[in-house]
Amino acid sequence: MGGSSGAAVAGAIKYAEMSKRKENILVLLPDGAQKYLSKIFDDKWMRENGFLDEPDPLGTVAELLRAKKQRPLVSTHVGEKVRDVIALMRDHGVSQMPVMDRDGKRLAGIVAEVDLLKHLVEGEGGLDAPIDALVESDYATVTPATRVHLLRNIFNDAAIVVVEERDTIVGVITKIDLIEFLAERRRA
Repeated sequence: MGGSSGAAVAGAIKYAEMSKRKENILVLLPDGAQKYLSKIFDDKWMRENGFLDEPDPLGTVAELLRAKKQRPLVSTHVGEKVRDVIALMRDHGVSQMPVMDRDGKRLAGIVAEVDLLKHLVEGEGGLDAPIDALVESDYATVTPATRVHLLRNIFNDAAIVVVEERDTIVGVITKIDLIEFLAERRRA
């Protein structure tokens, strides 16, 4: 397999490893570059899309988690009462948290204080109601190896980033966590 073919296959494998979906991936391998213009030969494009293994000057999510103020991961479970979730958020000073399934093994979503507030203001349910209807999917999942520079775009579509390693939540990153990490990097 030639150099360009190897790069294409390596890029497809890297994409497949990062993707959380089961999908078929088709790799087209041109017979030569003379008649084709391809992003495979554009190092800038390859770098911007994470296909070249160059270190990110901003670091990885693992580095961000190590630099973050260490406190225990706070989560709740489907079926918990609104009153208990409010107390948990207040006691730990968090505004959003992961919600695990009833077995505590899989992420069901997140619950945010804005949803709890709406629930109480609009009288949709009482304090003893389960949080199940308030669980939302406004989060993204990354691994510790994810490059920090990718988080900016991830936060365009998600309120919170959940860091998972081998199906276990190892941390949560909020926008202020990212801001503090980047500000600290600038000071250094």
